[in-house]
Amino acid sequence: MKMSFLGGVIAGAIVGSALTMVMDPVSDRQRRKMQKGTHSMFKTMGSVLDAMIAK
Repeated sequence: MKMSFLGGVIAGAIVGSALTMVMDPVSDRQRRKMQKGTHSMFKTMGSVLDAMIAK
């Protein structure tokens, strides 16, 4: 009985957090910050690959 209750609580927490993320999208400021970080990461990866190919 205790294990099924605990499983239900955990499942409810997971479903609730997923619904919260869907209902409350990322703010514009956070989205721009993630895009900037992603852009710089891919730019660095491209530079490394170019350097490896050139040698």
